[in-house]
Amino acid sequence: MEQNVEAVGEFKNQPAYDKNGKFIGWISRAIACLNMVFCFDDNMNLYVLASQRGIGTPDPELVGAWNCVTGYLDYMETTAQAAIRETREETGIEISENDIFRIGINDDPNSDKRQNVCFRFVSLLPNNVNDYTFNKDGNEKDEVGDIKWINIDNIDNYTWAFNHNEILKETVKNIFDLI
Repeated sequence: MEQNVEAVGEFKNQPAYDKNGKFIGWISRAIACLNMVFCFDDNMNLYVLASQRGIGTPDPELVGAWNCVTGYLDYMETTAQAAIRETREETGIEISENDIFRIGINDDPNSDKRQNVCFRFVSLLPNNVNDYTFNKDGNEKDEVGDIKWINIDNIDNYTWAFNHNEILKETVKNIFDLI
């Protein structure tokens, strides 16, 4: 049965009510998982896996913007499993549990309008960028437009959703500059 939920008050400790005014619980912040998937080409140029927001995205203002793999934690899965699943669903790329590393958590409620708590992961794939093919078979309808590898030196040439360009630059500086 579909419930009509109405939030009351500001974005903290919000009670939720059904259409008849009956209290049904509290609105809480969601857990999101961001997976920054990296790969090199033959010349050792670093690329990041990115997808373009499609017309089916829940955020119409972000249609056409690029983002790294991002999605929500499902019931009975770890955050790493969610990042691996979202990568497969959104791009068709399979990530091994041995190739994914949690690098941080962003729980700042002011960093995103949704106030998601975001677990950040990095995956470094072992093959060349040209060895991977993409598919959108696991996507929600029209959630993803294009999928491609973007040279990390060119990320400022794209419009990014969710501040992913800034997160990518910070990640590359903190991790890959050590290589």
